[in-house]
Amino acid sequence: MLAVVPVATAALLAGCGNSSSGGRSNSDSVTIVVSAPVTTSPWIADAERNGAELAATQLNAAGGVNYGGSSHHVRIDVHDNGGSPQRVVADAQTAVSEHAAALIIDGVGAKAVSDVTDPAHLPVFVVFDGGASFIDPSARPTLFRLAPADKPMAMRLADYLAAGNPKMGLITDDTGFGTDGAAAMKPAFGRDKISVVSEATVPSTASDVSSQVLAARRKGATTVVVWASAPIVAATIQATRSTGWNVPIWAGPTGEDPLVRQRLATHPSWLDNVGFVSFRITAEVGPKPFAAYRKAYEDKYGAQRINVKQNGKEVVQPPDWSMFSYDTVNLVAAALEKAGAVGAPLLSALEGKVVITGANGDERGYQPTTREGVSPDDMYFARFHGFTFAPVTDDLLSQNLPAVPQTR
Repeated sequence: MLAVVPVATAALLAGCGNSSSGGRSNSDSVTIVVSAPVTTSPWIADAERNGAELAATQLNAAGGVNYGGSSHHVRIDVHDNGGSPQRVVADAQTAVSEHAAALIIDGVGAKAVSDVTDPAHLPVFVVFDGGASFIDPSARPTLFRLAPADKPMAMRLADYLAAGNPKMGLITDDTGFGTDGAAAMKPAFGRDKISVVSEATVPSTASDVSSQVLAARRKGATTVVVWASAPIVAATIQATRSTGWNVPIWAGPTGEDPLVRQRLATHPSWLDNVGFVSFRITAEVGPKPFAAYRKAYEDKYGAQRINVKQNGKEVVQPPDWSMFSYDTVNLVAAALEKAGAVGAPLLSALEGKVVITGANGDERGYQPTTREGVSPDDMYFARFHGFTFAPVTDDLLSQNLPAVPQTR
């Protein structure tokens, strides 16, 4: 049985200057700047900040990072970019002026950021957006990605759906995330000879996508893929289900955003036949590493409650995406100990000279000619069952993954 509880106001992250420096002076600290969409995409921002700060807390408890002949306290400096490329560039300029070791961003404004960070040899880690448009070791050598890339996710999703010979309705938004998703999905559909009968791009500020959904229905779509920000994903589900159209809906990684379920809180059945593609939460080594990470995360921040109930229990969000900023900070720390300094020496160390074991047990590191930190083989599919999700059982990789607990 499903029940709904009132949606609490989300706690927003602090603006510029929020740090985990613990009162230490900057002279014996090493700074990592986090530029996150605090006010526009709180779920993504929470993951960016919390994972980074958890790693910093653990490193500092162990004595900090040793390089250049001394121990350095790790300081996380969080900035709200509001989803604005201009503000992300400003955050990059701040990171350069602070002589930061690294910059963590969600992906907005990545190309422009590299114009600032490349001359300064400042490593930048994209921990959400999977677009192929900005990761290029030759053109933008300071940009790394520690998140799933769109291309393997799109190819896996197209392969998975192709067996049903679907007629596809594709809905994206006008953000960089949506544009990059469309750029990955369309060739993947073409490779698998999937017919796209309807295609629409909607403004990210749209509250109603009924006309786009109606167009897909009239053109005979038998499956809808929506690659867009969480509000557009929710609006697409609302527009289909409110008219009685129970077409299968597949989303990109934003399908997991708690906001989607919050928007559908009074209609849990509308999530039936809805799924998303993302990275696997647990690795080949089993669920123990992620469980240990999750305990440390929730000991520090508490469980992330979605403010809905299922079978009388509160539904909580696993801290999966926060693993990427957590792994980034630990990877930078390991590279600093090899490099002995920030800037060019650190950038060189990150290019094939350091590998760590990540929060879920997967290895994290880069080769000199690649900037992708998540294996193309690590993608999976999940479907919703009420307000919780679980790996699908009809895909070879997904069916072998354990369900991650999501109720308390």
